[in-house]
Amino acid sequence: MRVNVTYSVQLAEIRQLVQELLLKVEDDIEQINELFPAIQESINKEQESKAVQLLEGCRQNITNVDHALFDCRNILNGYQQATLQLREMAATTKEENINVEGG
Repeated sequence: MRVNVTYSVQLAEIRQLVQELLLKVEDDIEQINELFPAIQESINKEQESKAVQLLEGCRQNITNVDHALFDCRNILNGYQQATLQLREMAATTKEENINVEGG
């Protein structure tokens, strides 16, 4: 069962967090690639039960990849929104400082 967990991290840590998630995705993709020859071999040897079991494992890894990529996308969307807000705040502050100094 999957659950959503919310916790806060420093903005500077976001890229590292996403990189770690992507490493896990890479591991899952490697496992998928390793399963394909075993699936094909099971089919060729008429071991359908084994092929079905391996296919289910492959499907589970694909599901894990999809969930992790979805999480990465959401994290990066939030990161993008936060950095945009920071830039807007910095521009507003700079503009206010110019108005105070110039006015």
